[in-house]
Amino acid sequence: MAFYSLERITDETIEIMCHKWHKLPLQTHAGDFDYHSKNIKEEVTDNPLDIAEVSMDLEDAFDITFDNALPGDKGLETISEVIAFINEQANA
Repeated sequence: MAFYSLERITDETIEIMCHKWHKLPLQTHAGDFDYHSKNIKEEVTDNPLDIAEVSMDLEDAFDITFDNALPGDKGLETISEVIAFINEQANA
């Protein structure tokens, strides 16, 4: 099992989301953009296919599973909540 630093999880999660969810700017172009407080379904995307694709990419990247909730669902509404979930699962 690999250990993932919170910085790596944060950077890779945001990068994956930015490539699939075009309402998020790439980090290199973001300036002071606040990724962490963004409510996924209200501010980024409510498209179930987009959410499923990002979920699968995150599962592959960190060898985790979103069993009971996907990003945007209760408890994983914001990007920071998704990052915290991945950190907990990947480093358990």
